[in-house]
Amino acid sequence: MTAPGDRGPDQLTVRYSDLDVAGHVNNVAWLRFVHVGVSRAVASWRPPGGSDRAGDGSGAVAWRWVDIRYRRAVRAVGTPITVRAIPVERPEGLLVTCEVGAAGPDGRMTECVTADVFLGPPAPTALERDTPHASGTEPPARTGRWPWSLVVPVRADDRAGGGSLTPVAAADLLQEARHDALSTWRNAIRGRLVVARTTFCLGQAAAGQEILLHSRCSRVGRAAVELTSHGVDPAGGAVVIRSTTRIARLLTDADQEAAPWSDAERALLRDMSTRPGGPGTVPPNGHDPSDGCGQLDI
Repeated sequence: MTAPGDRGPDQLTVRYSDLDVAGHVNNVAWLRFVHVGVSRAVASWRPPGGSDRAGDGSGAVAWRWVDIRYRRAVRAVGTPITVRAIPVERPEGLLVTCEVGAAGPDGRMTECVTADVFLGPPAPTALERDTPHASGTEPPARTGRWPWSLVVPVRADDRAGGGSLTPVAAADLLQEARHDALSTWRNAIRGRLVVARTTFCLGQAAAGQEILLHSRCSRVGRAAVELTSHGVDPAGGAVVIRSTTRIARLLTDADQEAAPWSDAERALLRDMSTRPGGPGTVPPNGHDPSDGCGQLDI
């Protein structure tokens, strides 16, 4: 792998529209920063010997899966953002590792987000419902009841070439799903809920105008909970997005570690993740107001 003309890290700036209602740079904005780094890394990448990028004659590569970890919040408009993206060729495609940092008052960079993005030939079909995990492949689907469901319209600019969803549009839809699910039990959890890590994979979206998002609590840990979501084409039932998000809780802005759940909070979370059958004790609320919907204060 060679990367001729490498211009070093990309310099970006936080805009007002990047902030959520709690005043933090939100998850979709962070993915936009990652997207800039990945796009420029792909543009500068040349396979050994000048072979075709995708290996299928098209020269195209598409985002297939993403693993993004959120480490620090940013609150100020105008904060300089640096994105470093390193492409590494794999037999099955291209893996781009990204580091996104913010400059503090002293000019030193603080790591805020890290991400691994795998790119390969555009997916010819929707995602399989259960796929073994391996390097360069999508994570396995998780089965179980889905107490929250939400139909979200697909906008014209949500689609890339060939009709598939763009990565930023997929992240935006998944944020809608998290908001709908978490706002049903947010007021029963003390402190602020933090999106610590998200993985998602993308298949070929159908040509429909809506996506049906299903979500559920799939795992309750000592100080975190995992929310699994998938997006389905309502017409044919094909899965076009699949995601798992790890959510923790901070009691104050100064906290650097997640606070463990109380017995009552753990019981609430476990009820929604393990209670067999039925929609659970907390029904979907259709986007009633909550305390926010970004990286913090979801």
